[in-house]
Amino acid sequence: MNKKFQLLNSRQDDIFTSIAGILGGIAAPVRIKLIHYLSQAPLTVEVLAKKIDQSVANTSMHLRKMLSENLVSVISQGQKRVYSLHPAALEFWESCQDFVQKIDPSLFLESEDIFGDVAWDKDLAETVEMAKQNEVIFLDVRPDDESVEDLNLPYVVHIAAQDLEEKISKLPKRKSIIVFCRGRLCSLSVMTVNDLRKKGFKAYRLDKSWFALKNYLSKKK
Repeated sequence: MNKKFQLLNSRQDDIFTSIAGILGGIAAPVRIKLIHYLSQAPLTVEVLAKKIDQSVANTSMHLRKMLSENLVSVISQGQKRVYSLHPAALEFWESCQDFVQKIDPSLFLESEDIFGDVAWDKDLAETVEMAKQNEVIFLDVRPDDESVEDLNLPYVVHIAAQDLEEKISKLPKRKSIIVFCRGRLCSLSVMTVNDLRKKGFKAYRLDKSWFALKNYLSKKK
């Protein structure tokens, strides 16, 4: 084996080791939860800790591991540290959900025995066309601290889930309301559909995130 080939093999091994390190930075339930929430917006350690029901110290430990693998970045705002998900990690998170649900088709959040059939059964392309024709509306129910991104997507009404009771009069009962939130693994969107149906709305859950909807709409321009 000549020297160049040895160097190439060594480089390949180094890359494999680095890949394992990056994936190791993701491979913990707490870190998956952090990615889930950071895929919506940059958030402080304190806010993240509340969302994932962990101590600030434990949340910081996991974020440091993710930071060491460049999965997140951090900036200081006064005494607070605000973490952001790497754009490539956001794309990976979308693809990762596709992957795991193909490997194990049981890994879907919707459970008919809990809430009944809440899923919207049309694809994104058809749904957007229906929205263009004013037949349906998209309802973004992301919490205010997570909805700093793309509040002006076309065909989308934003009402944070915690404000829905107060602002529910803004929603039409004659149209289907297509609810989305943090994506396909978001329990908040499922519960919102359930609440809207109890009040007589024709509500369904879209298993797409704002990121997926934004990308689709940007490609259609």
